[in-house]
Amino acid sequence: METPKATLEDWRGEITEGTATLKVKDGDVAEVTFTNEGVKKVSADYGTSVAFGVICNKMTSADGKVQVEDIEPKTFYVKSNNFDLLGQIKLLGKLVDTKARISRMGSTKSNTRYKIVKM
Repeated sequence: METPKATLEDWRGEITEGTATLKVKDGDVAEVTFTNEGVKKVSADYGTSVAFGVICNKMTSADGKVQVEDIEPKTFYVKSNNFDLLGQIKLLGKLVDTKARISRMGSTKSNTRYKIVKM
């Protein structure tokens, strides 16, 4: 039995290449450029998050060393219940092509706080 071509193209058009995850560690500062407005993602393992496409222009560690200068697309995941960080992102306005600095303080889930500012 042959599957209609339109059906194959429908689901194939929704499949996108995976990207690496942007990971910001305690004391790091990532300078990023947003490539989309964010997409809600649901995961059985992690719950609901908003996935933001970013290009990491530079990553600086707590001691001031540049760790990464990378123009590869990455995904920055923010849990949907992280109202503080999502509120900061909302204040940035239109995200596409917006440059921002993301910093993290804290090493565990319970004491981690992010700050994001437009550059």
